[in-house]
Amino acid sequence: MSNQNTDDVNAAKGRKMFLLLALVFVLPFTLAYTLHILDIRPSGKSFGNLVTPVVALEVPSLQDAQGNTFSADRWQKIWSFVMVDAASCPESCEQNVDKLNRIHRTFYKDVDRIQRILMLKGDIDTTRIQQLQEKFPKLIILSADAPEQQTFVSAFEQAAPTGSIYLVDPQSNLMMHYPQAVEPKGLRKDMKRLLKTSWGG
Repeated sequence: MSNQNTDDVNAAKGRKMFLLLALVFVLPFTLAYTLHILDIRPSGKSFGNLVTPVVALEVPSLQDAQGNTFSADRWQKIWSFVMVDAASCPESCEQNVDKLNRIHRTFYKDVDRIQRILMLKGDIDTTRIQQLQEKFPKLIILSADAPEQQTFVSAFEQAAPTGSIYLVDPQSNLMMHYPQAVEPKGLRKDMKRLLKTSWGG
């Protein structure tokens, strides 16, 4: 075979290799774009909504239902489901609390990697708080009435509509929110996936 023919064969092989590499790199982006445009949602999708950009929370000192200090480090190295509501915690609020309580109990060996926090705005109704604590013993109830605490709460309220369920990661980043009507199965599936891949909490 002449040198010219050899060069032609090598050039053809080179073009094929280039096209193959280009296809490997471009195909995932093309597929993702197509799925987005057509609103096709694979079964592995999240059931929540990402907070974009993620909000790095400046956590103030808060007070729990017993009047004890709940410091910023209590948000570290643990996943936090957060609810924000009026001090009376109406029926819709309690439904959220109950939903998270039932989900939380299904994590068994990972149960200590998650905490449930209810932040109440306004004058605390001690009778109502006592009812909630008796019904949901491991629920963390915090009051938020001082100015810096109200600023902290506003970060959640600006990220999603009233009544949402918020997810804060082990580095105190507000990163996801769920509508009040989210199915427990979907929320649990998301959390299970996060716990499996997370090393920080």
